[in-house]
Amino acid sequence: LQTHENREHLVMMEKILGPIPSHMIHKTRKQKYFHNGNLVWDENTSDGRYVQENCKPLRTYMLHDSLEHAQLFDLMRRMLEFDPSRRITFSEALLHPFFAGLSAEERML
Repeated sequence: LQTHENREHLVMMEKILGPIPSHMIHKTRKQKYFHNGNLVWDENTSDGRYVQENCKPLRTYMLHDSLEHAQLFDLMRRMLEFDPSRRITFSEALLHPFFAGLSAEERML
């Protein structure tokens, strides 16, 4: 995500991945970014318009309905989970069905 601003980065992540879990918002020390559990963000600025135009939900980038694509997007979504306690681990990711069709040699690449 092309930004150096923390708030803009959070907004981009929400646009792509969905809402930040409320329990994480309540636990953060960076409450200045939130009001009533929502990110404080002005969509009418040039940065706001850029985010609206360029950051779409992850699933919109899935251009094919094949099982392989569905598995890839499921894996990516689980790797990008906001909540670390719910995020897929490296070991779990290697066991994900997306990798099931790879040969032992391909898995080593």
